[in-house]
Amino acid sequence: MNNGILIEQYNHWDDTAFNLLYKNFFKALVSYAIQFVDENKVAEDIVQDLFSTIWEKKMQFESTILLRAFLYNAVRNASLDYLKHKNVEDNYLQEMAESHQQYKVNDNGEDHFFSEEIYRQLFSTIDHLPKRCREVFIMYMDGKKNQEIADALQVSLETVKTQKKRAMATLREKMNRNDFILLQLLLP
Repeated sequence: MNNGILIEQYNHWDDTAFNLLYKNFFKALVSYAIQFVDENKVAEDIVQDLFSTIWEKKMQFESTILLRAFLYNAVRNASLDYLKHKNVEDNYLQEMAESHQQYKVNDNGEDHFFSEEIYRQLFSTIDHLPKRCREVFIMYMDGKKNQEIADALQVSLETVKTQKKRAMATLREKMNRNDFILLQLLLP
């Protein structure tokens, strides 16, 4: 099969084209991402996100060479972004742990009080949310996906997204900045 026919198949963007793209590149891109992030699950997530973006945007490519270059560059950039974000999170958590030494409750260095205090503030704030907003956010905290929440509450997916945004905005407003940032790290 020549490259012209192959790129035309990819650019058609039907299920067959997407499956072909996935079959031809997924494993190689995951292997490439693992070289950066050193975690199989994270590498798979990075590549899955890339494929989702390509599918949603129905991206067009002039040649398989440009397609391949885009895929590998996108995976490299996403992997580096992940590592930067992880480094920021690790540094922030370390800084928070060091700045709250007075809350230590055991010799293992576990900071139970600190996280319990954040959860206390969180649930206090959640209790004051409107009923539907509270229901959506609690299900979100339990690890439910947007569609699962929508199905369980018999509301639209957009309603779930809106209610989650409202809850986060209220929490951001009611909690201090550092606790809100730490809360975001604790949420699924």
